[in-house]
Amino acid sequence: MKTAHLFLAVLVMLVWGCSFVVAKVAIAELPPMLFMAIRYAITALVLMPFMWRERTRLGSVFAISVSLGFLHFAFGFTGLLGVDASVAVMLMQTQVPFAALLAVLVFKEHIGRRRAFGMAIAFVGVFLLTGDPQTASAPVSVLFILIAAFLWAVSSIQVKRLGVMDPFALNGWIAAFAAPQMLISSLLIESGHSEALTNVGSATIFGLVYLIFAVTIFGYGVWYHFLQRYQVNQALPLTLLTPVFGLLAGMLFLNEPASWERLFGACVIIAGVAAIVLKSPSASQAAKP
Repeated sequence: MKTAHLFLAVLVMLVWGCSFVVAKVAIAELPPMLFMAIRYAITALVLMPFMWRERTRLGSVFAISVSLGFLHFAFGFTGLLGVDASVAVMLMQTQVPFAALLAVLVFKEHIGRRRAFGMAIAFVGVFLLTGDPQTASAPVSVLFILIAAFLWAVSSIQVKRLGVMDPFALNGWIAAFAAPQMLISSLLIESGHSEALTNVGSATIFGLVYLIFAVTIFGYGVWYHFLQRYQVNQALPLTLLTPVFGLLAGMLFLNEPASWERLFGACVIIAGVAAIVLKSPSASQAAKP
């Protein structure tokens, strides 16, 4: 693997890990669903040139926009209001065992004892993480983030079934379809829109710029190119850096506590996810052809 490509991949993990901290600060100023509606609308406008070049399978893309663009972020960002960003980024890692379980059910993939053990370990880590005093006081927020992680896993199955599609076009269409879903839900559920929009500050503006350009356009653009160039078993282990960066960012920038329950639970979750995504040398050689 080239050093420059490895550097870019690690930079993407840093961007994604810090996105939880950025979002946490931004949605303190603006209701979460309204924030996401604005983010999606701007994203669709920016990516429109790519969207017009690929306008096929939009029915399947709309279904992805419901699970990933709307429900995943609606539950995830609402849950983020009640827990620390460092906790949220760790809980979101349950998307990996959820995705592995769905792949077994939908695609009849063989799970194996090692991956099954990794799934069990990851969920034990979640249980330990809920013992953290701040997390234990917000069970609904924890539940919402776990639902968001499951919905991400559902969307990954949908994307796999969709097949090859330009990532910028896919992100653009998902944003275009999800924006009105978020806006309608925000108007029905959330309140204080006029006051929040009037008092929009630098945190919201920075959050929008960061999530649109750094996370979506740069992050996913580099990551999809990386996946096309290298084997999956070379790429997936790098995603383990995301929760590490997210945990550190929450502690450094938001002064979130580093309790032993939080750190130990985080380590157990990472160990479980690692057992799922990391292949043994023999398995890697067998998969190479």
